[in-house]
Amino acid sequence: MGIHVVTRMRQDANLQYLHKGPQKSGKGRNRLYAGKVDVKNIDKRKWKVCYQDEEVCAYELVVWCVALKRTVKVVYLKYKRTDSYSILLSTDTELDGERVLKYYRLRFQIEFLLRDAKQFTGLEECQARSQTKLYNHFNLSLMAVSLMKYTCWATQENKSQIPFSMRSIKTWYYNKYITETIFSNLGIDISCRKIRKIYNKCLEIGAMAA
Repeated sequence: MGIHVVTRMRQDANLQYLHKGPQKSGKGRNRLYAGKVDVKNIDKRKWKVCYQDEEVCAYELVVWCVALKRTVKVVYLKYKRTDSYSILLSTDTELDGERVLKYYRLRFQIEFLLRDAKQFTGLEECQARSQTKLYNHFNLSLMAVSLMKYTCWATQENKSQIPFSMRSIKTWYYNKYITETIFSNLGIDISCRKIRKIYNKCLEIGAMAA
């Protein structure tokens, strides 16, 4: 389908170095591999450093993945403090190693987006059969969550201290509608300081973090 995958591999991943040297003359199949990758102690002469900070040093290389039976881009993460490692994989061999790491670190944001879309914007509730209608429904559902995050959370000055919660936003708008309807039918002036204080408390009923 033309879609590539970025994921994390097992600690004992079975990888093979690709042979890039000269081939033997004569009959027989050309040599494809140059030995198994020792994931516990990689040969750093073959790997290229693609990213480095205080916590981790990342190396990248195109290798053969035995499980997938194809060449893949692998990013080997060596943690400096614990001396442990992680192995990331991308089926796009042209993708830069640093970008592979960046995409993988966004996985939780992607999961939160899908979770909020399922729970609050009806991602799975479309009953249409047309491919175009399904495409539009999925995109509108995901876009609604992104717009809520941009308009109600990203613009706040202290957003680093306030977790984004789609439930709290939806609850706030529902409370706002109910509160304004009740106050309007009772003829209560919201501009009054005491009334405004009560009004603001009503908006926060049921609010919670993500």
